[in-house]
Amino acid sequence: MQAVSPAGAGATGVTLTTAAGTAGPANFYYRTPPTVSGLTPVAGPLAGGTTITIAGTHLESATSVSFGGTPGGITATTGSSITVTTPARGSVGRVSVVVTTPGGSTGGLSFTYTAPPTITSVAPSTGTSAGGNIIGISGTNLDTATQVTFGGSAVQALAPLTSTRLAVVTPPMALGLLNVAVTNPAGSVTAALAFLSA
Repeated sequence: MQAVSPAGAGATGVTLTTAAGTAGPANFYYRTPPTVSGLTPVAGPLAGGTTITIAGTHLESATSVSFGGTPGGITATTGSSITVTTPARGSVGRVSVVVTTPGGSTGGLSFTYTAPPTITSVAPSTGTSAGGNIIGISGTNLDTATQVTFGGSAVQALAPLTSTRLAVVTPPMALGLLNVAVTNPAGSVTAALAFLSA
């Protein structure tokens, strides 16, 4: 025998009535669909293994979290958060993140897989040691950059423009030829003696 449940919430009793009598009640539980509001961090390497935290509601009974259709490894859940490890992926790019519980599934979040950055040019390649120079850096996998340094000093502002272009505002720095380094969640790269501070 099959029956369609009416709308409801929480726990309720179910009874079955036939010509022979009534059985029950048996417990029936309405599950509330999950919601998600954000995740951190938002990017990680292709190898996977990034531990991320997803925030939301009704997450305590999560059965799966998928990244572009591939399940991650859930390590902890509460009503308001899930801790999950990302699976590996074969190519860089943004994928959808879907959380599933007995109450349903919800998307709306994304995670970006990235590879270590590269630097092909720094322009202009000279500037004042007082800082405040607006510099463009070209290369690859720059859209997920988290830090840029000139001679070991972190830039004052960092603005990824595309995956191949990054704009920064230089910090106060030492005089001379300086290394320029870019870091993203997958690694770091250094362009040796790529900027002249004068």
